[in-house]
Amino acid sequence: MNKKRNIFLIIIAFIISTFFAIILTNYYINEKQKQLLNSIYQTTHKNTFEKTQNLINDKKNTSLAIAISLSKDENLYTHLKNKEFEKLNYVQIAKLIEEYSKYKNVWIQIFDNNLNSAYRSWTNIRGSLNFRPDLKKIEALKKISTSISAGLFNVGIKARVPIFDENNNFYGALEVVTHFDSISEDLLKNSISPIVIGDKSIRKNLTNPLLSKLFIDDYYIANTNVDMNLYNYIKENGIEKYINIDDFIVENDYLISKYPLFDENGNNLAYILNFIELNSISIENIKHIKTQTILGTFIALIVLFTAILIYYLRDIKYQNSKNKILLNSQPNIVIITNGKEIIDANKQLLSFFPLVKDVEEFKEKHICICTFFIDLEKDDYVINKDYDGKNWVEYIFENQDKNFKVAMKNSKDELRHFSVKTSSAKIDLSIIVTFIDVTNEILQLEKEKNEQKTLFQQSKINAIENTLNSIAHHWRQPLSVISTIASGMKLKEEIEELNTKEILLSCDKIIFNTNKLSNTIENFSSFFEKDETITSHSLVEMVENVILFCETIFEKNYIVCEFQHSEDFIINCNQSDFSDSILNIIDNSIYALVHNKNKEDRYILINFSNKVLSIKDSANGIEDDIITKICEPYFTTKHQSFGVGLGLFTTNEFFVKNLHFEMEFKNEDFEYKNKKLKGLNININFN
Repeated sequence: MNKKRNIFLIIIAFIISTFFAIILTNYYINEKQKQLLNSIYQTTHKNTFEKTQNLINDKKNTSLAIAISLSKDENLYTHLKNKEFEKLNYVQIAKLIEEYSKYKNVWIQIFDNNLNSAYRSWTNIRGSLNFRPDLKKIEALKKISTSISAGLFNVGIKARVPIFDENNNFYGALEVVTHFDSISEDLLKNSISPIVIGDKSIRKNLTNPLLSKLFIDDYYIANTNVDMNLYNYIKENGIEKYINIDDFIVENDYLISKYPLFDENGNNLAYILNFIELNSISIENIKHIKTQTILGTFIALIVLFTAILIYYLRDIKYQNSKNKILLNSQPNIVIITNGKEIIDANKQLLSFFPLVKDVEEFKEKHICICTFFIDLEKDDYVINKDYDGKNWVEYIFENQDKNFKVAMKNSKDELRHFSVKTSSAKIDLSIIVTFIDVTNEILQLEKEKNEQKTLFQQSKINAIENTLNSIAHHWRQPLSVISTIASGMKLKEEIEELNTKEILLSCDKIIFNTNKLSNTIENFSSFFEKDETITSHSLVEMVENVILFCETIFEKNYIVCEFQHSEDFIINCNQSDFSDSILNIIDNSIYALVHNKNKEDRYILINFSNKVLSIKDSANGIEDDIITKICEPYFTTKHQSFGVGLGLFTTNEFFVKNLHFEMEFKNEDFEYKNKKLKGLNININFN
């Protein structure tokens, strides 16, 4: 199962790796594609720009050739000389050019040396040409030239040839005006759709547009064969967005390339926006590169996957053999189970159940190891039962913070105890379970518990001894009073001076002192009354009761005991155990003070603040090399006749191990009533 799952995981890993490899490859290719596409678009823009420029230059040259040819007409000189402008007729020539060439709308204009239009082949309108920047300089007109400019009627390409007489006098010039329609046709043949746009600065002079009457705002559309879909597109999207393109943009499946036209002064005159459909731009090489890269990556992944799979299958075979050796080398019973049946186990299971030869035979006879679990009726011992819908191994698996055990009998019918641990994760819905034999530890723990009971009993005997001494001390005075009263009554009776009044008075005194004796017995009985229940008690009140109990001992031994507290603390514990533990500490201090200090320097100072109870004496402390041993059982600093070293051990057991508080023992120098003293300070931290 594990092997199949791992192979499945490898396949999944391969698919995921392939997926990410393709994504990363695609990302890399897309970035490269963007760079290649941008390069292709740059090249396309450059080619379109150069194509447009060449077509314009060709148009200029052709227009100039026509102008030179027409300027050689002798009649032209005669008519100009005689100012017979009405006899000029170039309409038929313009029609012949349109009929037998690709150039349409060829206009011919004659202007005199005053820059007045003397003749226009396309209209009868005459007038001054001073508004045209390309005609500002007369000297420049005395040379053959070309320009692109805007006039009253359109934006066109102009070719001029000056006309001189035999004396080289300047009469004027012949100008051939051609337009952008033929350029647009040539660009369309190359899958380029142009829009020639006149700048809004020419709008004021463009008073009689003839060929095209299309405007977008104040921008003039100069080519008559404009694609109306493109015209509407730039109109809807805002024409200034496109005339402000730096070089080109890619938008709406078009590459839009700009070719700017300037007047003689370098000002914006017009713009040619060339629209090239993206599907007309060849990007087959980019597609092939992408396909080849993905295919190469996929083949590489397949080869890598095959190599890894072969290696993994070999490794699995080796690991299975190795794992079986490691499993069998474990000293504990290790099984793989789902809680209902054993799937596999190490040889330690067969050692514990020697009547079966192998795991398969065990499964046939017993199915699950849980059939051997013995119910000891303890919460931490697991048995084969339903735990809120979970079997025994699922229950342990989901509560790994707890320490569970099981009890089973071996082939010798000996009861063995096992600590049960499970793997932190499931393997193919199964769990690895380890049974650690803790029988010796359990037996040792029970032995220690019995020893502790003995220690507590010995501690009680010491406490009873102290109690009897205290009772004797408390009874001494009342018994003396009763004895004195009885002796006085007897003496007066003998001398016949005893009267009824004295008898009654003496009896009252006897009854008072007997009540006092009875109360002393009750107080000491309640102090040592064994109550196993754990309830809430006032710490301050319990400490004060212990001090009250020891009061006669303090008086007898000249010991000053002072208890100060800034707060109280409610503690959940057994009251008798708490009192015994505090009494053990005070008892040790009393012994140390009596044997180490003079009567005038015997102090026990008790303080409770910030949830820390401090019990400090002035008995000079304990040697540093043995202070860490004072809580060990049977260790004592007293003479052997005074105890066996159980007091502080039982106190430490109660506060630290049972209640989980902290105890600290340290020697401390301090000052009390202007006396410099030293002693042992025992701190019990209830935080």
